Amino acid sequence: MSDSEVPMYVITLADGIDASSVVGDLEAQGLQVKRVLAALGQIIGQGSEQVAEHVRGLDAVHSVDVQRTYKALDD
Repeated sequence: MSDSEVPMYVITLADGIDASSVVGDLEAQGLQVKRVLAALGQIIGQGSEQVAEHVRGLDAVHSVDVQRTYKALDD
């Protein structure tokens, strides 16, 4: 499976959670962390749906959503 076939997820952290403090926990669940958006309380990562389910079970995680890309019709 190529990287383009593996979903990217936007992980939103619970209020008061420091993003850098949970990166190791997310990686231990199998998520490949691509970007930490500390100011937004979000982490972008790549992994299977099974990985996403494990990440959803962490107390520090508020939500896990598939990253979407939108284009204007004129593009």
